[in-house]
Amino acid sequence: MEGKRFHMPTAMVTFNGRITLPPEVRTELGLKTGDNVDFVEVEKGRFAIYVRPDAMTDPDALANPDRNFSKLNAAN
Repeated sequence: MEGKRFHMPTAMVTFNGRITLPPEVRTELGLKTGDNVDFVEVEKGRFAIYVRPDAMTDPDALANPDRNFSKLNAAN
């Protein structure tokens, strides 16, 4: 991929602690309005977003739940 740069999706924390997941993350995880996610600490300072099984309606997602992990770096 010469000439292309990797774009890491980011989100900003609002005053009351809310974040909006970027569209490309929601699309990749198959999230829709009202779906629930869990934040799981995978190591100190690193979290994964886990799509709760009750939110998954895509048969491929149910067959391969590992694709529903997306690692994030915690802001320090």
